[in-house]
Amino acid sequence: MLSRVLKFMTVGGIGILVNEGVFILTAHDVPIFFSLGLAIELSIIFNFMLNDVWTFKDRRAGSFIKRLVKFHASSFSGGIVQYAIVILLLVSFLHFSNGSEILLFLFFSDVKAQSLFLVIINFIGIVSGFAVRFVTSLKYVWGVHNG
Repeated sequence: MLSRVLKFMTVGGIGILVNEGVFILTAHDVPIFFSLGLAIELSIIFNFMLNDVWTFKDRRAGSFIKRLVKFHASSFSGGIVQYAIVILLLVSFLHFSNGSEILLFLFFSDVKAQSLFLVIINFIGIVSGFAVRFVTSLKYVWGVHNG
């Protein structure tokens, strides 16, 4: 079990680089709701591919597409945690004066914050979703042992 957790964490660590890279590359040019969503989505797909061929290769059950859909569904809960934490931290630290400013920021403007600030906030969100992602991956996606 420990080696599986370490593999999952390694894949997740590489996935963090994917997530952070996409977020930073897009956050200054497109609205935050899109850049953060794209970063989460691409890292979910990346993590599935690597977990499927390495971390859980001995626990595969069902078709590739079925595992991908299940992984995506299980990761979505962790993604929601990440998304909510990042948005809450951004709103808290950027001191908006009213709800309409927050909506404009989320849906119609790019982020003017420093990249390091964005990386740190996004990392806090990623870590917040880790436990949810691991438990749901272990139990739901690769829960049947066929060996």
